[in-house]
Amino acid sequence: MKSIIFIFFTVFVVECSSHENIVSVRQVQNDSPVILRIRKDRTAIHSLLYPIAFEFKKNGKKEIYYGENSYFAKNENICPGTAGCYLRVGDKDRYLTYSYRKFDGKIKYVIDKNDTIKEFASVYYKKMIREKKDTIHVSLKEFNNHFKYIIDNFFEGDSIYLHFHDHKRWTDVPLRVSFN
Repeated sequence: MKSIIFIFFTVFVVECSSHENIVSVRQVQNDSPVILRIRKDRTAIHSLLYPIAFEFKKNGKKEIYYGENSYFAKNENICPGTAGCYLRVGDKDRYLTYSYRKFDGKIKYVIDKNDTIKEFASVYYKKMIREKKDTIHVSLKEFNNHFKYIIDNFFEGDSIYLHFHDHKRWTDVPLRVSFN
């Protein structure tokens, strides 16, 4: 009886601790613009949406799909966490294939209470007021060039946990988000 329990325990532990690499993930360039949104009272820029993208593929025979993510911002005061980050695939099919599939998304940063970021965004705020716009789209290249200080000091260091499911269990892939 002890040997049966030992064998069962050994099989269970080995099966549960398997480090099978069932998903491959890589962060890729998303060339969508950064979107700045003004507050309803038009006194400041309220938020910015920073584009991100990842590519996923499965490494085994199991059906597996992207479920959701958990986002952890270095500066919690400017990012609402998981609610502020989403990823979507163009055809709405979340199942992974043996080839990489791109999932585009955005990270929302609420900046209206951060004086340093508001100062950097003041040029865009003035343009929005002058042109009577609620949003403005800034190319990613322009944003990264003008906001390098903000990226390095407020965004860099954020991490994301990508959650995948194979109809039996969840697989979590932790990553540090890159803003280069």
